[in-house]
Formats: sequence, C-alpha cells, structure tokens
Amino acid sequence: GHLLPAPPRLAACRLRHRTSAALRPMPKSKRAQKVTLSKTVSKGRERKVAIIDEVRDCVDRYKSVLVFEANNMRNAALKDVRVRLRSSRIFFGRNKLIAAALGRTAADAYRAGLDEVADGLLGGEAGLIFTDESLEAVQQALAESRVPEYARAGFEATEDVVLPQGVLSQFAGSMEPYLRKLGLPTKLQAGAVQLLCDYTVCKAGDVVSSDQAKLMQLLDVKQALFELTLTCRWSEGQFQRLAA
Repeated sequence: GHLLPAPPRLAACRLRHRTSAALRPMPKSKRAQKVTLSKTVSKGRERKVAIIDEVRDCVDRYKSVLVFEANNMRNAALKDVRVRLRSSRIFFGRNKLIAAALGRTAADAYRAGLDEVADGLLGGEAGLIFTDESLEAVQQALAESRVPEYARAGFEATEDVVLPQGVLSQFAGSMEPYLRKLGLPTKLQAGAVQLLCDYTVCKAGDVVSSDQAKLMQLLDVKQALFELTLTCRWSEGQFQRLAA
C-alpha cells in the first residue's frame, strides 16, 4: 500500500524536465502586445492637415468655387463629371473638414465670403468644384453628365411598373427560383419562366424596398436620375446664390 520512492536516475530526469519547463519562455500573447496609437493618430491628423492645405491651395489657385448638390450619387457618374471638368478640382465627401478649411464663420473664413460657401456645403449630399471655367461652361458639363440610374432601396418610385401574366422571356429558366424569392408569382414550365398573374413591382410614390430595387435592375428599369445641381458660387470675394 506504500508508494516506493522513484529511482535516483528517474527522479533526476523529472527534476531536469521541471526545471527546463520552468525556464522555457512562454509563448507571447497577442493580447499583451503593445499597440502604439500615436502613429495612427498622427497619420490621421497629417491627412486632415493635408486636405485643409489642399482646399486652401485651391482657393488661391482657381478663380471660383461652386457648391453642388448631388441627386442619386453614383461613383461612375461622378467620374464622368471629373473627366468633363478635368482642368477643375472636385471635392466630394469629408464636408465638415472642408468647411473647416474654408472657415465656418466670417471671422474664421480663409477669404471673405467663404463661410457662406462652407454653410452651403453642410447638410445633404454636397460637394465643391474649384474651377477657372465660366459658370455657363460648368452648368453645361453638369447638364451633359445627367444619366438614368437604377433605383436603390429607399428611393421614391416615379412610375408604376407592372408585369403582365405570361412568359418572362428575358429570364433564363435557372432564374426562376430567384425571381420567386424576390416576390414574383412564377413557375417553370417547359423550361420557360411563367408569371402566373399580372404583378405590380411598384407604384409611383412607393418607397422602393431592396427586393423591388433588385427586380427593377433585373428588368432594366431605371427610374433614378444622377444629376449635380449648382447651389452657390464664390468668385474673387463675391458670393452668389444660384437658382435651382
């Protein structure tokens, strides 16, 4: 019933094992790693300072600055505007920072009147165009850049979209389960997608859901319109509101 002591050689082996285990360094925990936030913060601050400097440089370099409001903003369409106004500089996004660069009050304004430009920039989807082009040339470029776009969820439908009962020949048979998932009353018959009854995708005035938006995209129905509308202009110290 008594435990015999371990042989001396075995006891020594066990002692060496314990000692080496105790001395072996523990794997470093990722949680314990120190993260230097100052670099991240300073990079973010440097970027903000760079944007402020760039905006003020544009004030000095260009004859005028225009504020625009965007309807149904799409990046591809905005890229086309940039191409049309390639000699100008367009800012879209980070409006609070840009407004701060211009000056939010008359006392803080980088140039007299720019506080009113900053005010026009805040609220809604708005941006700036710094340019040497005439007002008419910019308006013409924006008019030519208007383009129909697919409605997104949250858009207010502008017209009714109704599908008549029958074969939906624009869709492959493999699309039928997906169309049914989006709410269409369909079935697959002889390899063709059949709409079992007349179906209203949306009515004018409806707030479009994500499923309705997907259906209209599949049906190639574009109810939205991308357009940029100029709201005000500053040129050589003179501020001017523009008619919508």
